Amino acid sequence: MQAMQYKISLPADYDMNIIKDRIQNNGFKTDGFEDLLFKAYIISDKKSGNTGNGYCPLYLWKQTKGMNKFIFEGYFDNIINSFGWQKINIGITAEVELTNDFSQSRYVLEENFSIAEQVRLKDFSFQGAEYKNKTGKVIIYNPDKWRYAAFTFFKDKPAINNQNLYQILHLSLDAGHGQK
Repeated sequence: MQAMQYKISLPADYDMNIIKDRIQNNGFKTDGFEDLLFKAYIISDKKSGNTGNGYCPLYLWKQTKGMNKFIFEGYFDNIINSFGWQKINIGITAEVELTNDFSQSRYVLEENFSIAEQVRLKDFSFQGAEYKNKTGKVIIYNPDKWRYAAFTFFKDKPAINNQNLYQILHLSLDAGHGQK
């Protein structure tokens, strides 16, 4: 599986209701999208304790065909037209754990790590905190940058004081996981 994410930074005084309305009116359009395991419509909101405002959707693709369709067949053009040219971060999934309650996820915590240069990678272990009441966990690595990110999903807002705790406004899922 491949993962993709673009992070659109928005001004501190940006009206986040614009993004919320955009997702409410259009989020369903990726429900059941070809090869998509899920798309989490994620926002960071300065008013909620994040360092800034942002729109940073996270996609997990079962196959590259659907990802290529999204990027090159007009769907990503909506992002370009609204927010300008965006860099898409691409990664490889190392771990995907989705519970039966995953479709009810409303928050996601992002933790980032470096993979230090080492003599061998055999038996390498991806680190990351374990949390109770999670609805899912995804670890995505990028060997081009030797970094990885752990995304932990929650139904209820966890008692975690972390600026990388984001709100999920909509989850588009494949047919096997049901819809929001």
